[in-house]
Amino acid sequence: MGPEAVILALLRGFHLVALASLFGTLVSLALVAPAGLREAGTAAASARARLVGLARWSDALALALGVGWMLLETATIAGATSVGSTFAALGTVLRETTYGHLILVRLALLVLTVPFLGGRGWRLAAGLLLSGAALGMQGFMGHAGAMGGGAGSILLASEAVHLLAAGAWLGGLLPLFLLAGSLSPAAAATACEHFTPVGLSAVVAIACTAAIQVRQLIGSLAALLGTAYGHIALLKLAIFFVLLVLACINRLVLTSRLRDRKRPVTRTLLRSSIGAEVVLGVAVIGVAAFLASSTPATHESPVWPFSRRPSLDLLADPAVRLLLLRSLAPALISAALMVASRFWRPIFWPALAGLIVSLVLAWPAVEPLVTVEAYPTTFDTSPTDFAVGSITRGATLFAADCTACHGPEARGNGALAATLPISPADLTALHFWAHTEGDLFWYIAHGIEAAPGKPAMPAFGDKLSSGNIWATIDFLKANNAGASMRATGKWGHPIPLPQFDAICADGSAIDRDDLSNKVVHIIATDKTVTPPPGPPGIPLATIVLAHDKSVKPAGTGCVTVEPAAWNAFALLLGETPDALAGTQVLADQNGWLRLRWRPGEPGNWNRTPALDAAIRDIAAHPLAVTAGGGHGHHH
Repeated sequence: MGPEAVILALLRGFHLVALASLFGTLVSLALVAPAGLREAGTAAASARARLVGLARWSDALALALGVGWMLLETATIAGATSVGSTFAALGTVLRETTYGHLILVRLALLVLTVPFLGGRGWRLAAGLLLSGAALGMQGFMGHAGAMGGGAGSILLASEAVHLLAAGAWLGGLLPLFLLAGSLSPAAAATACEHFTPVGLSAVVAIACTAAIQVRQLIGSLAALLGTAYGHIALLKLAIFFVLLVLACINRLVLTSRLRDRKRPVTRTLLRSSIGAEVVLGVAVIGVAAFLASSTPATHESPVWPFSRRPSLDLLADPAVRLLLLRSLAPALISAALMVASRFWRPIFWPALAGLIVSLVLAWPAVEPLVTVEAYPTTFDTSPTDFAVGSITRGATLFAADCTACHGPEARGNGALAATLPISPADLTALHFWAHTEGDLFWYIAHGIEAAPGKPAMPAFGDKLSSGNIWATIDFLKANNAGASMRATGKWGHPIPLPQFDAICADGSAIDRDDLSNKVVHIIATDKTVTPPPGPPGIPLATIVLAHDKSVKPAGTGCVTVEPAAWNAFALLLGETPDALAGTQVLADQNGWLRLRWRPGEPGNWNRTPALDAAIRDIAAHPLAVTAGGGHGHHH
């Protein structure tokens, strides 16, 4: 992030701080301050005047910073390099961009709020409504507004609630600080007590909406820990946690002591704590502004920072589950004693100490059961979209660089296999799928050591580009699938329909992504085929996989136009290219290859009843979108 982007993020952040302060102050005037002011006597008028003044200053500051943000954003959008060129572009940006429309609406809302500041009753409600609208519309100017669709709508709604909750809580802290200083201790304690339901409701709303945002913009633990966006989100979470701790201390300890005249220092401590919350509130909003200016983690490849990663795969074995239970038995007993301490308090602290010690002692035994080895690229995913051209290019690369050790079919039986310190892996085994695409990338790029300084497999990162490494991985996945089909007549692991281009009878060009939500029927033939209608009510797309470029599509069908498609499907089906003709394949509506039929096998798909029965079966039982565990499925 360059200096201009940093300045822009800071300006956006302080603008949001002012908006939150305006909204939070009005919430305080409506819900928090009245009870304390009723107990304040003659000090009530001046205390309320301070809050009204804070609201007016917040509105003015939000307007000024909003104008500044508008000008700097205009310069960024237009590429302006001077004040004059920025003002020259301002009209165009305001008229012709979504940002321009939105910032004008926000500034107008802030201007309309001014007459209602200081009012009571309906005037205060109007001010709250206008300032809340100005604050809550921020999501339209960020990632949620750019996302679109159902996911974008959900994100927009969650961000609006998130911002309003943050404004009510964090924006209400400075008014609370002023009340704690200008009211009597008893009246200040009453105000603090009335702030609790506002703050508690806001924290719950922030937590719930943050969960939605994390899912949409971060998506995974790897993205949280391994991307710049995730790191900023972690900083925001850490500040939020400290804010919660301070809020608990203020409410549970200091507020309850405020009425005790024997502890005059309590007011000072409370104001200091609230002041710290104000500073942290400004910081957390500033960090949120940097998040809004950063690329979401879902659009980045995470760099995993640890040598191991969580995995529960081993727990499928009952013996492993029993071993885990034995290792954690002392910790479970300590946890049970902590629960029992509710009835006998003296055992709480010993039980807590026992829990901590037992977990520390158990970790060396537990770690291998719930984690596996990991690498910086472990959570990378292939950018090739498992395309047919990538699969066939990977086959060529594998034949040139890997067959000497792994053998021509990747079974680990190459000519040099016996000379290596560790036998090459059988890459046609089912265990192949226990590794992520990123793991495979790391092995190929960096090699594998049998012992420190003794490579069992050389590194190819200097020889192969990243694109060629991904193509090799695509070949290995397709080759493994084909080996499984030859051995068992089915795919042992979910395999996505490869990406390909096709021309349809109506002249349109399509690829795999255009077949989403349809059952796909692929026919390998060099004959013109009239697509079968398929069962009623089930969307069906028929693709002719042609070896002969002269084959034309007919009816509602399409024909592949890539020469690589024939060989790629032959590999996936465990066939030689010469034997592929006549084979038919069905993929479900989520894009997973499901069934194969070859001439001479039972259930002749050249006859409508057999084919329709197979289509109905897979349409009724599609694999989940995530069935492949992230291996090459990129719809």
